[in-house]
Amino acid sequence: MNVTLQLVGEVRDIPVAPGQSLMQAIATQGRDAITALCGGCCICGTCRVRVLDGDPGPMGEGEAHLRRQLDITDPAIRLSCQMRPGSCLRVAVIHPR
Repeated sequence: MNVTLQLVGEVRDIPVAPGQSLMQAIATQGRDAITALCGGCCICGTCRVRVLDGDPGPMGEGEAHLRRQLDITDPAIRLSCQMRPGSCLRVAVIHPR
């Protein structure tokens, strides 16, 4: 399955292997493609993406808990380390400030 990824000034389709997190797939695109300070352990929230289109899959309790802690209320903002998309998806990476 491919995910359409919007980076600064660029759009590309990237492959996501079954069971692979979206963060892992994005990280294969280069060192600066996404920030993930905790390495995908769902404790930092730096791997945020905005879902532009498609089904990001269900949100687990760990992601929901961290979103509450970080006061993320926009349902389109998800943590890529917790996403395992199963269908077409279009996302934009949100780089931390």
